[in-house]
Amino acid sequence: MKKEYDLVIIGAGPAGTPVAVEVAKLESTKSVALIDTLGELGGECLFQGCIPSKILEASAKHIKELDYLVDFGVDLQQKHYTLVWEKIKQRKEQILATRTKAAKELAQSVGNIDIIKGVASFVSPNTIEVILEDKRKATVSFEKAVIATGSKTFIPTYKGDATDEIISNVEFFAAMELPKSLSIIGTGAIAIEFAQILSALGVKIHLFARGDKILKNIDPKATAIIFQRLQDDANIDLIMNATIDMINHKEDLLEISYTQKNSSKTLLCHKILSATGRVANIDHLHLEKAGVTYSKKGIITTPHLQTTNKNIFANGDVVENFPKFAHTAQYASHLLAQNIFLEHNFFHPDFSKNSWVLFSMPNIAVAGISKTEAKEKNIEIDVDTFFFQTEAKSQIEEEDFGYLEFIVKKNTQQVIGITIVHEEANAIAGEAALIVAKKLTLKELIDTIHPHPTISESFVMLAKQMMSKIMLKKLQSPLVQSLLKLERLI
Repeated sequence: MKKEYDLVIIGAGPAGTPVAVEVAKLESTKSVALIDTLGELGGECLFQGCIPSKILEASAKHIKELDYLVDFGVDLQQKHYTLVWEKIKQRKEQILATRTKAAKELAQSVGNIDIIKGVASFVSPNTIEVILEDKRKATVSFEKAVIATGSKTFIPTYKGDATDEIISNVEFFAAMELPKSLSIIGTGAIAIEFAQILSALGVKIHLFARGDKILKNIDPKATAIIFQRLQDDANIDLIMNATIDMINHKEDLLEISYTQKNSSKTLLCHKILSATGRVANIDHLHLEKAGVTYSKKGIITTPHLQTTNKNIFANGDVVENFPKFAHTAQYASHLLAQNIFLEHNFFHPDFSKNSWVLFSMPNIAVAGISKTEAKEKNIEIDVDTFFFQTEAKSQIEEEDFGYLEFIVKKNTQQVIGITIVHEEANAIAGEAALIVAKKLTLKELIDTIHPHPTISESFVMLAKQMMSKIMLKKLQSPLVQSLLKLERLI
């Protein structure tokens, strides 16, 4: 291992690895070190987040399909099936191994990246200490550095003798054990995905919410659909407006004592998973020794992702107010790689074109800004909705529920926000992202030819629907009516 590097990156997830690869390609003479606690490329998204959860979701979807196959002329009689959990575990390991191998081969093919397994912390503004796998310590100096250590689950403090039994997504995917019952604390994206996926896999779910709503900061129309699905699921017990008081062992189970509507209650379960939010993973970094300023929300950076130490940058979940998505970090990595060795930072991420998918059942996909954000920016907007119950492909697949919504700038008809609620919203989320990123207008969407029957043609249908209403409104304006009256008189 070298003692000096042109660039050192801490964290080999989607906020770190792409930076290393792109810099190594752009600056072939630069030496790059990629330090990660696992020594593998992919980060939490690959090993304990996005990918393993979607592997489980794929199995859950196939089980759900059994409920309505008879509508397609396929009668499975008693709909009996056997869940082979070991096969699902094997599939997960195979996919993860394939993906991390491909990432490592890509990094190694560039030729000037050293992958170091260890725990890194700063000892000065340009020096890092690494505790290696064998507990030896190594000191590495750098010209530039990138902090890409991501975020971790925030687990609130509870009373009781079983609080150390609370797990997060990390421990769940490390153990890959399917409990008979699981209590999930939280009602955000991770909590909802876990609840619906594991319910379909046969786990009894107890979902604890502190308030009376789920999925805050998401379109209420969308969350209402998911809330109804949760209520309709016989395997999910929704416990709203609940405060957890204590968690204790009770024989082979865990007992949760909680208060709901001024009434004290208890519940027994096999496992407890916390999904109450995430915090920046910075505890071990000793940022103050590097002159890097941070807050409770993460590392403070400029719009170009430069920290208070001009030679150190940060990317991804570890950054204050950065959208917590792997794909957003990958997008920012491309821009960051171009900035690092420039005298002036030219490129910065534009989060107004961010997109994401919640893999709930049905999916929620969003691109661009929300109605609330538009209001905060004083943007005058038109909003309209297309319901999938009238769309051919959705009818064919018996997925004719949910909706597509456009948020459009009133003066230009530019589409600045899109929400999709559909079983396969993930399949067309990329087109939504492209529409927003390329600042397409309703007219430009209408000018495209989408194949039929596909759910993607709903973009054109909604564009036509909105344009018709806008044109009708213009025709009904006082000025147009006066001109029409004058024309009749002439």
